[in-house]
Amino acid sequence: MLPRIIAVLGPDRVGKSTFVDNSYNTIDKFSSVAKLHFSGPKPHHNDPITQYIEPLNEIISSGAPEYILCDRGFSEVCFYEKFRRNIVISEEWAVAAESYFASSSKTIDVLMIERSWNWARNNHIDEIDQLHPDASSYWKRNQLLVREEEHKQYYNYMHEYLEKITTLPYQVIEPKLGESVLDYVLV
Repeated sequence: MLPRIIAVLGPDRVGKSTFVDNSYNTIDKFSSVAKLHFSGPKPHHNDPITQYIEPLNEIISSGAPEYILCDRGFSEVCFYEKFRRNIVISEEWAVAAESYFASSSKTIDVLMIERSWNWARNNHIDEIDQLHPDASSYWKRNQLLVREEEHKQYYNYMHEYLEKITTLPYQVIEPKLGESVLDYVLV
């Protein structure tokens, strides 16, 4: 039996992991569910999409759950590698990952969480303070400016990708506290 896959996209600190956790806890009450979190290619990966395919294959080979929730996915590798490391990855890789996931699932949906910078800003400030408590105000301010630019560029890129390139059905959402994927995707 193939799983139903739901990928949740969005830039850092917009509530993706919280939304995925809420969804997992909701679905786990009535069905089998697994979570995957993607954070970028690792040193042992031979291409930019192995980070997606390896864990999916592991879950499916051990007996696929009815649902797989993905925290991040596919096209984000193209954005983050370019923005953070100045490495350009062809969007054909993202489409290949989409195709692989689509062929490995009963259905697949993509939900992109959209939040304004003002909504996410305090989450970034808290994280910077936690990671670098002894940093100067100057350094922290510069980190915040870089994060703001990344936030804005993420949405510029992702809207373009979703509108013109993706092969998957998608929705842009602004989930409320406590909502899950079941509030946006029919099951």
